[in-house]
Amino acid sequence: MARIIVPTILALLISGSAWALGPKGEYVGRFNYSCSQLIKMYEKSGVQKEGSGVTFNRSFSVIIGWMAGYMSRVNTIRRGKADFFENMADEATWIAKWCESNQKSDLMDAMEALTKERTAKPRKPVPAKTVGKKPATPAAPGPRVK
Repeated sequence: MARIIVPTILALLISGSAWALGPKGEYVGRFNYSCSQLIKMYEKSGVQKEGSGVTFNRSFSVIIGWMAGYMSRVNTIRRGKADFFENMADEATWIAKWCESNQKSDLMDAMEALTKERTAKPRKPVPAKTVGKKPATPAAPGPRVK
């Protein structure tokens, strides 16, 4: 009996993370609020950074909890830093500001934009081009003649 129960429990635990992905690899969320709803909820939320934590009213806890789970999953699957996101108060504020500029979007769109911004690799600076100067020709391999 134990031979059946343990693998079944393990299979359920392992497969749970796959339920968060759609057929095109996009994240699928249960609480998909529109940006207009999010802005109203954020304004009433009382979100504040408090030391290393965050405070907010109880009605906003669904959003904060869902965002925390989403961010945990991103931190698990993306290579790089251990935690790509700032504290929850800053992230909720970022989402609200993004929604103000993207009124026809929703929570999933906002989280995808936040994730894209936070997980983007820093671009390497492009060297300045010298005007009027020809690049130096590399020396041919072999012994140097004096």
